[in-house]
Amino acid sequence: MSELWDLLVIGYWVVTGATLIMVIIKLLFPQYIFTIDEVTERKSEVYNCVLEMIQVDLGVQIKDLRVIYDYSPNDEFKGFYQQEDHSITLCLKNLDNVHSFILTLIEEIHHSIFVSTKSGIKIYELYDRKVGYDNNPLEYAAKVYALNNFKSIHRVLKKRGLIRYKV
Repeated sequence: MSELWDLLVIGYWVVTGATLIMVIIKLLFPQYIFTIDEVTERKSEVYNCVLEMIQVDLGVQIKDLRVIYDYSPNDEFKGFYQQEDHSITLCLKNLDNVHSFILTLIEEIHHSIFVSTKSGIKIYELYDRKVGYDNNPLEYAAKVYALNNFKSIHRVLKKRGLIRYKV
């Protein structure tokens, strides 16, 4: 009987230790663990806040830009801008965490500003054919803009209560 009791105590401590480790990891690296659905149910408010901040930062007005949240599996994209209907599609299954959600949202809004005209999309496609996606200067500009503005945008989202943790 004491052997069974010893196994139960050991099992209890193993489960408690594993739970404690997970809590510590979530506290230390939350931006890499929590998904956007765990952090906020108000994705549209996050989108509107990010859009507002980018408009103020760049001094532009973006009209009628829609965001589509796609939960279907997609092997290619985290998100993309569609010039035809002036919309951003975010592939939430490919966005591993809140960090990638916000970065992708910023990048795609940036594309909606600089690639929304017919000439802008032609230039983007020309660069894409000539130097490829990874070396496309318009793609690079969107990624750099997102990385440079992530912390300030994240701070405002946190302050407004739209997400529940700090970076």
